[in-house]
Amino acid sequence: MRLRNLLWFRRASVLACALGLLLPLGVYAATISGTVEDASGALIPSARIEISGGGLPAPLIVISDAQGHFASPDVKPGTYSVRVTHEGFEPLSTPVKVGESAAEVAVKLSIATQRQEVRVAGAAAQFANADPVYRTLRSIAPGVTLEIRDFTLRYDVASFAFKQGTITFLAPVEGIVTGAIFVGQGHLTLKPAMPIDRRDLARRIGTEQVEEDFSDVVFRFTDGSNRALIQGTRDNVPTPQAAITVFQAWKERVRQRRDALGFSKAMLGEAFSEAILTGEAMDNVDADILACLYNSNRPGFFSAYVHGVKHKDLRFYTRPRGGAIPALGSPEEVALVNFNPEGMDDGVWYLAHRLIEYQNGTASSSEERRYEKAVQYKLDTVVGNNDHLIGAAAITFEPLIDGERVLKFQMLPNLRVTRVADAEGKNLYFMQESRKADGSFYAVLPAPAKLGLRSTITVEYSGDKVIANAGVGSFYVVAREAWYPNLNGFGEHSLYDLTFRYPKKDRLISVGRLDKEWVDGNIAGSHWVTPKPVAVAGFNFGEYQEVDLPDPLTNYKIQGFYLTELPDMLRGQSALAAMAPKAMTKYALEQTRAQLQVCTHFFGRSEFDHIAITEQPNFAFGQSWPNLVYLPISAYIDSTQRWMLFGHIDNGFTEFVQEVTPHEVAHQWWGHAVGWASYHDQWLSEGFAEFSAALFLQQATGDGWRKDYIQFWDRLRARILEKNNYGTAPNDAGPLWLGLRLISPRTENAYQEVTYPKGAYVLAMLRSIMYTNQDHDKGFIEMMHDFVESHRDAPASTESFKAIAEKHMTKYMDLRGDHRLDWFFDEWVYGTEAPHYDFSYQLSNAGGGQTKLHMTVTQSQVDSDFAMLVPVFADFGKNMVRIGQVAVAGNSSKTIDVTLPSQPKKVALNAYREILER
Repeated sequence: MRLRNLLWFRRASVLACALGLLLPLGVYAATISGTVEDASGALIPSARIEISGGGLPAPLIVISDAQGHFASPDVKPGTYSVRVTHEGFEPLSTPVKVGESAAEVAVKLSIATQRQEVRVAGAAAQFANADPVYRTLRSIAPGVTLEIRDFTLRYDVASFAFKQGTITFLAPVEGIVTGAIFVGQGHLTLKPAMPIDRRDLARRIGTEQVEEDFSDVVFRFTDGSNRALIQGTRDNVPTPQAAITVFQAWKERVRQRRDALGFSKAMLGEAFSEAILTGEAMDNVDADILACLYNSNRPGFFSAYVHGVKHKDLRFYTRPRGGAIPALGSPEEVALVNFNPEGMDDGVWYLAHRLIEYQNGTASSSEERRYEKAVQYKLDTVVGNNDHLIGAAAITFEPLIDGERVLKFQMLPNLRVTRVADAEGKNLYFMQESRKADGSFYAVLPAPAKLGLRSTITVEYSGDKVIANAGVGSFYVVAREAWYPNLNGFGEHSLYDLTFRYPKKDRLISVGRLDKEWVDGNIAGSHWVTPKPVAVAGFNFGEYQEVDLPDPLTNYKIQGFYLTELPDMLRGQSALAAMAPKAMTKYALEQTRAQLQVCTHFFGRSEFDHIAITEQPNFAFGQSWPNLVYLPISAYIDSTQRWMLFGHIDNGFTEFVQEVTPHEVAHQWWGHAVGWASYHDQWLSEGFAEFSAALFLQQATGDGWRKDYIQFWDRLRARILEKNNYGTAPNDAGPLWLGLRLISPRTENAYQEVTYPKGAYVLAMLRSIMYTNQDHDKGFIEMMHDFVESHRDAPASTESFKAIAEKHMTKYMDLRGDHRLDWFFDEWVYGTEAPHYDFSYQLSNAGGGQTKLHMTVTQSQVDSDFAMLVPVFADFGKNMVRIGQVAVAGNSSKTIDVTLPSQPKKVALNAYREILER
């Protein structure tokens, strides 16, 4: 009976720890207890009390309760040091002498000297990083420690085996335990759910599953994982110093923005983990936990920060809503990231849906990942003479789950929030830590938002690094997406009402329609409105001159804005002294008009009735926002000046200049009229825009199009298949569907060299296999019109595009007889194979002026299931014309006899390079 009571006591102690209670332990009669107050006598809950000395093998950690009271486990008589800390107060240390009975300590803490980097003026100052529960989370400390041994915690595809050690639970907040610290010996195993992820993992680390010994792990969660961890625990033990050290190191690590490089540098393979985990959308873990504490309807998350023996910073995330890695814009809930920016194994090792979704067949890129949707942004922005930006954003939103209180925004950390207010003008709490820390912006609503009811908050902010002065009236807009508080980024379309004020000498061009412009003294202003919801707002800015070009065929309004002076970086280039920006602007507008006509014919009418082509000082980078295109200054340099600048004819750069305008104009369809559901589907934007540039070369450049068109596809083929210095071709880095996850230190350019060119090839190959000699491109055009119309109000996924393609597929495309295109997408979107073709033929007289064509097509270097339709062309004296296509499967040869109306000069396979081949 005594043993049963002892076992019950131990289990009760464990359960009490799980509930956030502290029970007296040990056999000594004396304790150290007291009450923590501030100078006014107000009680301070969640203060951290560290008791050391007195012969203790390690410090004891206790936390004051809701009444500010604390009590230690029983201790021996002796002299101890008591240190009391709480965020916002100066630390206090005092000696305490313990006799045979309890020692009482009266603790009064003084307000800390102000060290906040966030300086918020006026009455709003008290609301910055000041939500009481957030402050408690921010200063949370280790609580009760238990021994853990021979226990395995399984979480989706991962398992954490705790061989021996201690588990220290963090002090409960609002009655909820939100984390734990393991110190000891353990092992992590992760087995990817799907073959495509197993292959990707093997490419990165050499094996199809992760096996990693670890010495410590910090867990943060809001899903009650403490209850699962409790099952493996045993006796209560003193909190080891190692647990305190590990937790402090974790806080310093996850609260530090090492270098917000952004995707532009990450796409070069450098510090991809930093780009996705420390960018504008960097997690403030405490704010994310606060969002769950304030809304029990939010699905809880689980994160494990693993200090491995081989890999020192593995991060396992599960987030049922919002996506495990929000920066990648995917609803996939489970991830493992190796955060090792200086290492060759840095990057995303695993990112997928939950195992049960694959088992149930419910995994989809189109899953809802938002917590609320932004209905409208009303932005009032001032750009100063010093390039400083001041803004106020009235954001109208609608919650997508009931009870939401905490809203997270994407915004450049250099823009510092000064005030957040509700529709009645009442100040609201908000979080935005230092710009060098986890300084993402969160707003806290005063009460739970009701599902389906719209609300509006206003955010005031200011800062720099949004605009860079390139010199002599030339500016570069750096923060294209993050210059205002953006709720969901490209993940949704919203209405925008935009008012700008700026120096009178400058001109500002924005997304939307221009409502009015004015001048007031030295300040100019303009007001713009988007008639339809769009994915993003943006503007360009500088001392612009305007030239327009009419388009009577499509009636699009086409405007061009150019700079008369060179930016500082090019002012010393004598080759550019005779640069004629107005004439080159007219050339860019002519390209724009032609591409608008081509895209309208092939894809349907654009969402927008006008487009502004604007010069920017960046030399080799273009971008397209709704009805606003940023063209690099290199597009305004003619061929003679390029020769003088480089000292030779740079064919690659000439091709870039020739294609950048058609590519960016095509984004009015691909990216804006039709968005993408996740990073898996971004090829539907970049690849389709690249394909559209090829269409421009074929359809809009006159009779001499063939040479440039063939060279275009040859160049894209080389980008996909040529090996890098590590011996790996971009195509071998992984399938098109992996998108940004193709980036690794050994395949640094794989994202650009697969998503753009192979995405273009996929659409070109679909066009090719849909082509018929009777209807030509009719089926393809109908498919593309249908695709655009079906996705004007919903982002496109690879799966939804496949469904449209299957709806329009011809009988010749049905290679498996199931009226599906699984064969095509498995090969080109989800696979990495690329065939090699050999072609031979003989011509003979068939009588009556006709010619017999005997040809053999051989396909090799593929699996036995790989099938493809390959076009055959003949030159009858007026260039190559298509005469048919041949279906070939596996590593095999196909021999066909065809009667031709006359003898051709030449017969060729894949003459215009529209099928990707080795």
